[in-house]
Amino acid sequence: MMNGYLTTKQAAERLNVVPSRVRRMILDGIIKAEKIGRDNFISESEVERMEKIERKPGRPLKAKS
Repeated sequence: MMNGYLTTKQAAERLNVVPSRVRRMILDGIIKAEKIGRDNFISESEVERMEKIERKPGRPLKAKS
C-alpha cells in the first residue's frame, strides 16, 4: 500500500459504508481515487473531506419517471 492512501475497503470502514458503495462513488466522480493495476487507492485527505460532508443515511431516492 502507498503511504497516505487507503484501500477501498479501508475507506469504506472509515466512511461507514460497504466497499461497493465506495467503488460506486468513485465511478460517479464523488470520490477521487488513483487506480493502480486493478485496485483503487483513495488519499487520506479525500476520505477526510468525505467524512465532513453531511450524508443522509440509507439508500438514495430513485428519480421520478
